[in-house]
Amino acid sequence: MSFSFNIPYYPGQENAKPITVELLMRGAGKSEEEIAEYLAANAAADAEAEAEIARASQPYTPAPATKKRQWLQTWTTRDFINFQAPPDFKLMGECHLTRGSLTVLGGWPGVGKSRAALALAIAGARGVPWLGHRVHARFRTLIIQCENGPHRLKEELAEALQGQGTVLDDSLLITPPPPYGLAFQEAGFRQELREKIASFKPGLVIIDPWNRAADGDKQADYRTALDSIFECLPEDPAEKPALLVIHHMRKKSGEVSRKQGRDLLHELAGSYQIGSAARCVFVLEAASNDTCDNAVVLTCCKNNDGVEGAPSAWFRRNGLFEPNPEFDMAGFLEGAETISNKGTRVPFAEIRETLQGMRGESTGRAAARLVEADVCSRATAYRVLKQFPDHIIEDSEGKLWWKEG
Repeated sequence: MSFSFNIPYYPGQENAKPITVELLMRGAGKSEEEIAEYLAANAAADAEAEAEIARASQPYTPAPATKKRQWLQTWTTRDFINFQAPPDFKLMGECHLTRGSLTVLGGWPGVGKSRAALALAIAGARGVPWLGHRVHARFRTLIIQCENGPHRLKEELAEALQGQGTVLDDSLLITPPPPYGLAFQEAGFRQELREKIASFKPGLVIIDPWNRAADGDKQADYRTALDSIFECLPEDPAEKPALLVIHHMRKKSGEVSRKQGRDLLHELAGSYQIGSAARCVFVLEAASNDTCDNAVVLTCCKNNDGVEGAPSAWFRRNGLFEPNPEFDMAGFLEGAETISNKGTRVPFAEIRETLQGMRGESTGRAAARLVEADVCSRATAYRVLKQFPDHIIEDSEGKLWWKEG
């Protein structure tokens, strides 16, 4: 703090000049720069001290009370009857995707779950159907993922958006793999996600994959992870996004026992928690074990708020999938019956006798030939048609031809 002294030069002198710090410093041989620096620092200290005194003298004002959280509501029957959902509550399908609800997209590794989820985000941005399901309101999507790096996402997005004239920057945000993973157990991670959701206001949040969001594979781990994820969503129902999690199926056993329809729900890994919590569950399956076959089948095996709908066949693509109108769905579903890997071998002579003369027939018709000739069951027939590539030739249109060796 600055100061000065009124000290007379000799006893009895009146009106003595004040002796200031500045005069003392000059008398001590200090430079003008040193004096100016000292005085500036003193002035700043004086200002801070005066501000502190002013703050201390202010009357006490209590902090504003926080809004009390309402833990439980009750509605009358009239309340429910008069309820009007927001215009964009139903985002896709027959309530297959709705705001504030959990939808699951399951499938075995490599089937294209992440591609299908990205296709859903693109469909939501453009307002076009997704895998046969109508998009009712355009929506933004935030994808929280740790599976795909920038290189793969660059290739997928470049192909998906080619010729579209837009890069969807206002409608789609995707995380590169987070450095600490999907750390929903960490308060800081949840807070940062809450802030991103509040800022971007997505209609859909995708978590890819689910098993990286849970700390373990026990039911309690799944329940905790679900609670942590929903904690990140806004409290206002009108602002809650829909939640889609990408999930794996159980490991397949040595016995080929493929389920279909609603039974696929029980094939989800940790199906009790994740299956019961979801309002809707989709399962994406490869149409065959052929690595060159990009046909997939989408089945809705649960939809609490609407109809599941029939399974549908598609060609897997980067971006929006393409319909597969020639797919033999009846044969695919019949092949879901239990078939032993050690089934009885069908004699080749009987196969050749039955299929000779086959000229550009569909897979379903070729299988029917074998069944009608009592060579094998229909399920086995579809396997047979893939076991003799030297004799059973598939053309570019998917038609089968018999060729003598």
